[in-house]
Amino acid sequence: MKYCKKCIMPDTKPYITFNSSGVCSACLAHESKQKSTAGIDWNARKDEFEAIIQKTLKQKAPNYDVVVPVSGGKDSITQVHRALQYGMRVLAVNVDYGIKTEVGMHNLNLVAEMGANLLIYRPEQRLHKRLIKIGFEDFGDPDLLSHTLLHAYPLWAALKFEVPLVLLGEDSSFEYSGEKGSGGKKHITREWFSRYAANSGYDAKFVAKNYGIPFESLRFYDFPDGFEKSSIIAVFMSHYFYWDSEEHLRIAKKYGFKTLDRNREGTYRNYVGIDEKINRIHQYMKVLKFGYGRATDHACEDIRNGRITRNKAKELVRQYDTDELSDYYVDDFIKYLGYTKKKFYSILEKFRNKTIWKKTGDGNWYIQEYLEE
Repeated sequence: MKYCKKCIMPDTKPYITFNSSGVCSACLAHESKQKSTAGIDWNARKDEFEAIIQKTLKQKAPNYDVVVPVSGGKDSITQVHRALQYGMRVLAVNVDYGIKTEVGMHNLNLVAEMGANLLIYRPEQRLHKRLIKIGFEDFGDPDLLSHTLLHAYPLWAALKFEVPLVLLGEDSSFEYSGEKGSGGKKHITREWFSRYAANSGYDAKFVAKNYGIPFESLRFYDFPDGFEKSSIIAVFMSHYFYWDSEEHLRIAKKYGFKTLDRNREGTYRNYVGIDEKINRIHQYMKVLKFGYGRATDHACEDIRNGRITRNKAKELVRQYDTDELSDYYVDDFIKYLGYTKKKFYSILEKFRNKTIWKKTGDGNWYIQEYLEE
């Protein structure tokens, strides 16, 4: 694998590119966000955001002023916080797609305590479990269809309740990949949804066509028809505010946000990915397929924000990225979906990238030349 010369993101990351100096597109995108450059005028963007808010409030919508998708994580609590600061009537929409944790439920319930209305949507479980199995067994990603539901259902809710504004989180294509031509989107579009939420076309229509599931049963997993022609504005908050995990954590803690008393498995942070268990399987499979995991994501973000050095990032990634899955995650996952452990681990091995992973003489797997460039 080849690694970025500024951060330590490998070239196996989907959508990432490198310039002639060996710097990844995510680092280049981050540089464009800095106040010290001629890139983004954050004060002007905040003014633009406040103009959208004032225009929305003048509409006097019948039910709510804004929909905010929430997981109960630090980012979505910050989004709710910012909406409430402007006196908006907030409908916070949570998609309960998997196996919630105790700390996750505590943090999610804070949203209602803050002053927002909280709607929790849990999909019909026989169908949803089948979709998780399709993603896990055939594509090496148990969250494949859950991610489309997470992005689509809040848009459906905005249509249903006649809400004029949706405040989404970050534009992941810009924040984490810096994909050429993205530039940090203002609005979500069907094109963006199909590429990033639906993983380049592995969406509800694909599943309906290839697995014999009626599309009508999957409609909430798909971008709503007619949404782009509606008067609803759905914007990425990362376009208007500098996206910073540490700042969001500080805001969330003011409302009682709980972290773990230990580092979360697979990374050195104790405040991310703590609300739900299936995502840990998703992140572990990313390591098997692409040779990097959650610790790499966080280390790269911290390098870009000047919080750690590149050498320190390497130490952290070597220590945490390839953590083995613990029974804390595996036992609930296999119970939820009806797998044996033998079946579960055989599926995992099917997706191990043998061009990245090698075996030692005693049969243990390792990533060859891991961060040794």
